[in-house]
Amino acid sequence: MMLICQRLRKAWEWKIQGMQNEEIIKKMRAEGVNVYKQQMHKIFKNPFYAGMVCHGMLNGRVIEGKHEKMVSREMFMKVNEIHMNSSRFGISHKRENEDIPLKVFLRCADCDQPFTGYLVKKKNLYYYKCRTVGCKSNKSAKQLHEQFIKLLGGYTVAEDLLEPIMFELEHAYFEYNKENLEKGKALEGRINDLKTKIYNAEESYFIRKEMSKETYERFMGMFGQEQEEIASEKDKCSVYISNLKEMLKRAVEFCRNISKIWVSGDIEVKTVLQKLLFPSGLLYDRKIGGVRTDKINSVIKSIACLSGDFALNEKGLKAQFSYQSLSAES
Repeated sequence: MMLICQRLRKAWEWKIQGMQNEEIIKKMRAEGVNVYKQQMHKIFKNPFYAGMVCHGMLNGRVIEGKHEKMVSREMFMKVNEIHMNSSRFGISHKRENEDIPLKVFLRCADCDQPFTGYLVKKKNLYYYKCRTVGCKSNKSAKQLHEQFIKLLGGYTVAEDLLEPIMFELEHAYFEYNKENLEKGKALEGRINDLKTKIYNAEESYFIRKEMSKETYERFMGMFGQEQEEIASEKDKCSVYISNLKEMLKRAVEFCRNISKIWVSGDIEVKTVLQKLLFPSGLLYDRKIGGVRTDKINSVIKSIACLSGDFALNEKGLKAQFSYQSLSAES
């Protein structure tokens, strides 16, 4: 808990340095603290972290608490002053339009600007268009959605391929992590050697009385520090996941229903699914009148490649498996 508090305190320091919440969240996750945007905002607004207490029973009053402060009151005030001075403070957020889920996610292939959406009232039809003035990239939302659904259909996995793909993915996972597995075995050897050293020291001190208390404590301190270092290294190279098979099964099952999930989902589901599959978004190329992408979620791509996906072949991507596909960044 103390370690988490120390890492969380960095968020306040980074905010004062001028970092945006999104950047802070990324750095926090790199530190091992998993927070999301709304939670980060609530933390910054909560006077509890500055040693103060605010409760409904106090009729709106804020009093000094007896708990340990995570940040000083000055830091708390500075962060909240930054928030109040933000140009977005006090602006209500409009609910996303369910009829144009590809807005912003879709970009123009000519000028790389995000698309916006609009309604042609006479036709009662939605369209997407590039935000750049003078750019003629413009397309019916209905037609673009049909193209996108067809694109998603290219990642559909046939039921009879589920088991073979599961086998290949599991094999590839351990193959990719072979170096970490070997390092883990070497660390196990160091742990066993350290246990022997600890046993010998305890025998020398407690049983044979050949070692002084000062020497014993010095050795145990050194051994304890070495144990922590080995444990930290072992955590970094650990590749075993208790439910690996289940996770891979869920990923493959997901690929059987991608297009259905997108069609039936609300705007939040559609948005999350789009970003998951195509982290860099999609490009609309008016020359070909269709969408294209240069980056696909590596796990989804691997599954599609293993199933002989035609969509990847059409895009000129190699339909072969790469162990790098299962990296931790996937």
